[in-house]
Formats: sequence, C-alpha cells, structure tokens
Amino acid sequence: MHRSADYSKLNPRMNCCNCSKKSKCTRKCFPVPLTKPQVKRILESFDRNGDGRLSKQELKSALYYMGSHFPSWRAAQALNRADGNDDGYISEGEMDDLVEYVWQCGYTVS
Repeated sequence: MHRSADYSKLNPRMNCCNCSKKSKCTRKCFPVPLTKPQVKRILESFDRNGDGRLSKQELKSALYYMGSHFPSWRAAQALNRADGNDDGYISEGEMDDLVEYVWQCGYTVS
C-alpha cells in the first residue's frame, strides 16, 4: 500500500493503487505487510448484512479482496480454526482468532 493510500481504493486483485498490471505500474509500489488492525477493519467491512458475524461467503470475499489465490480454501481453513462454537459463522468473540490466522497468512499491499 502506498502509505498515504486508503485500502478501499486498491485494485483488489493486484494490491496496487490504480494499476491493472504490476509490470506497467507508474508508481513505485513496495509490499507492506498488513497490520492486525488493518486486517480486522477489512474483515469487518465485509459483513454485508450487518449482523456482526462473518459467513463463509463474506469471509471468502474478504480474502479475495486481500489477494488470496485460493479464497474458498482459505475461508474454509479460517472457519475451521476460528469458529469456536461450530455454527458456521465468525462472531465478534471469535474475530480475534480469525484476525490472528489471516494476519499470519502474510497478506501485503503495495
């Protein structure tokens, strides 16, 4: 992420501001690891129905946005690790475990 850039303006598949292809980027983009608070804000922003929980589809969309190559598989793994009550959703109490798992995956933005 360009340090002054807002991640809401990033190209979700390239993780680069205003770029369609990394090789043609006119700005000097350097990968910067996401912080845990950034990961948490991104995940929370994908709660589309506002129920305070993340479904597998919402989680898959968030992981796709962060540049996961296999968001369906990664979402299943994240649910397996973070969904403590096995209801198929990540609730507020389980969010910290999810953030830790996603953060350890090492997503970066340019």
